[in-house]
Amino acid sequence: MSSIIESAISFFFPTYCLGCGERLAEGRRFVCPTCFDALPKYQGMEPYYGALERLTGLVPFTEYQSDLIFRNPSVVRTLIHKMKYNGFPTLGIELAREFAPRHLALGHFVDTTMIVPVPLLNSRLHRRGYNQSTFIAQGIAEAYQLPVNEGVLFREGKRGTQTEKSKEARWAHAQGAFFVPDNIDISGRRILVVDDVLTSGATLIQSGRALIDAGAESISFYTLALDVLL
Repeated sequence: MSSIIESAISFFFPTYCLGCGERLAEGRRFVCPTCFDALPKYQGMEPYYGALERLTGLVPFTEYQSDLIFRNPSVVRTLIHKMKYNGFPTLGIELAREFAPRHLALGHFVDTTMIVPVPLLNSRLHRRGYNQSTFIAQGIAEAYQLPVNEGVLFREGKRGTQTEKSKEARWAHAQGAFFVPDNIDISGRRILVVDDVLTSGATLIQSGRALIDAGAESISFYTLALDVLL
């Protein structure tokens, strides 16, 4: 799309910041720079939220990183829900692009050879039309210059979202839900598993177990946000 057309669209159909309500400058779609900088960040608050405790000892993994703190209500929640449920999957790429260079500069995930998004059930994928985790993974992959592989990890099981489920129900829902087909060889691969939000940890743990059981050398995890309300 040409810059002239983009400028015209911005003039006649302005967008407004989800945080402060101010009109956004051309090229920004959801949050102004001031509100983006004010979004609650995971960096520096790692011990407070206990994310590692949700994963440690339940699956062998090398590293976990996240960027945003998910509360209800919050601007972060609005962003995640727009990306996940309201037809704005490219928001996942945009947000991941903002954060990925910092992770690369800090040496996070440096041994990764493949990025794998947490898959959706086929029924949900067909209904929604996209997997938001794939778009987040693409934003990370651009910085790391690594492939995103959607043909490695698959999901099966009952339909139904985990959004309103208790911690125990999330564990039951995720148990045995993920698998790697027998004809897929990931032996020796160092895999970064990407999802949108860490809640109980059940999804990441079951995903990681399936990949380790299939021969992956190591697993690391990244989620765009961390849910503090368990």
